[in-house]
This record gives sequence, C-alpha cells and structure tokens, in this order.
Amino acid sequence: MIENENKEVEQGITVEGQRFAYIKNRLIGGKVFVNEDRSVYLRTGGSAEIAGEANLTEELYGRGFPVPKLLGRGTFPNGDVYYIEQSIGERVFGDIFREETKISGHVSDKSFNEFVHVIGQYCEAQFNSANFVPHNRDALAHMTVLASVMKNHPPSDEMREMFTSAYERASQRTLLLPWGYVQSDLNAFNVMQEGIIDFELAGFGPVGYDVLANIYFGRMWPAGRVAYVFTDEQITRYIGEVDKIAKDKGLPVVSSFTEDFLVLKAIWATGKDKESDSPDFLQWRVRVRDWCIKQYLKGEKIDTTQFELVGK
Repeated sequence: MIENENKEVEQGITVEGQRFAYIKNRLIGGKVFVNEDRSVYLRTGGSAEIAGEANLTEELYGRGFPVPKLLGRGTFPNGDVYYIEQSIGERVFGDIFREETKISGHVSDKSFNEFVHVIGQYCEAQFNSANFVPHNRDALAHMTVLASVMKNHPPSDEMREMFTSAYERASQRTLLLPWGYVQSDLNAFNVMQEGIIDFELAGFGPVGYDVLANIYFGRMWPAGRVAYVFTDEQITRYIGEVDKIAKDKGLPVVSSFTEDFLVLKAIWATGKDKESDSPDFLQWRVRVRDWCIKQYLKGEKIDTTQFELVGK
C-alpha cells in the first residue's frame, strides 16, 4: 500500500461486514486490527506469509495448542490477504506485567500464576508425542533466524570461529530432544489469558526451547528498556512446572538444556536489521550474544542477571 492508503487503514477498516480498528504493524509486514468489542481480531499481510500463518494457526488449534480459532480469511483487491480469529483475552500479559512492575518492581504472583497456566497448556500440546516432527537442520536455522543474523550482525573476525562452534554444539545438543512446533518469539506480549498469539515467526525446533527462553525474555533488554521483572522464585517455579510436564510426558529434563537454548536465543536476538532499532541497543545485544557464546564454550553457566553488565 502507498503512504496515503496506510494512513486510511490505520484509521480503521471494514472486512466481512465488521469494522476493525488498527492496533499495530506486524513484524514481517501487514497489520493487526480488532473489532469494537475486542472479540475478533484481523491480521493482514502478504499472501505467502498470511496464508502460511493462517494454516499453521488452524493446524495448531486442531492439535490442542491454546491458540485462537480461525473464523474466516480472504483477499483484498490489492492482493494482500487476511484472516480473522477469535479473541482469546482482553489484554496481553506483557502489558499487565509492565504495569505491575512499575508499581511494585516485579510481576505479581496472581498474574504470574495465570500466565504459567497458559504456558502449561502450551507445554501439554508441544510435549505431546503426537505433535513431534523430524529433526531438521534447516528448520533450526529458520528458528534462530540465522540468515538474518549473518546478514545484519555477523560475528566479528575474533568471534567467527567461536560463533560457529557454539551454534554447532547447541545444534547437536538439540538432537537429544524431540522436535515439534515452536512459536519462536514466545514472550508475555504474545500470551493472553486464554492462549498464545502471533505465530508469524513460528516453525519447528526442539521442544521446550521457546518455553524456557520465554522466562528470560525480560532480561534481554538494557535496564532502561526492561518491560517487566520476574522474581527469582517465580523463575524457579516456572522452570519446575515445565520440567514436571516434560517428566509426565516421558521427556528428558528440559531445563538441562537451558544453556543451549539461551545461546541460541542470544543469537536469534541479533537478527534485527540495522534500521529497526537504535544502534546502541543492537550493539548491546551483540555484546550479550558474544558473552553468552564465550560462557557456553567454556562450559560455564549463562547467568542472565549479568546481561545488563556485559551488554554495556
């Protein structure tokens, strides 16, 4: 769409007889809208991305994942496509957590418990053997947006060999786990009271990757940009719940792969192009990534509380 069309769309759009208000732009292009009573959402974008995302959401719903039910889909005159989905909550937990953190310095146990309940439903489906898929090296590269990382923030000459070694080691370690459907960008801003949204970056990978990386998402930002804070007790309880579900499903202890997941997530976090955010922030994430790689190759714990210090 041209600029004027964008401005008109952001004032609202009518689709299938319903009026939708603009919410935000999507990460991979297109936009998100909601109807007046916030019971239905509309997602728009290019045909390839939207069609694939709609198909995946529909499949995940059928496989027992806590995701929205699709209510319709179609094509606009300009060739863009859309799909309509049922609301699974009034607010994302990220907004709730941000407000609570501003008030008390951390997320409340009440909302955290509600959050863990949704994540538990997601784990029940992701850890279900009926939803496993074959290991696939290309899928792992997709999950970690490796091509974008190498294009936008490749390792320096000093780090190149270590980067490759860390990625290879983590890749091999993930083969010890079953693989399944992963949301890839799982965090509180993509989780609502009744399920999980925004599967535009989804793919296949080791089960538990996105679930465990999720609990550390709030620490992957400089202090001035931290949206919400989990207490150490909340993090410990969350990991315990994830491991319990994995054990009940006959899987390995998922948390034993935490260092592997964190180094892959740190790599993923440097996939943004240089125009998408401030240079200082992007370099902060590169420094965190490089530190994680060094810790990982030394066999030492990746202490996420150190991200703020090592990122400076």
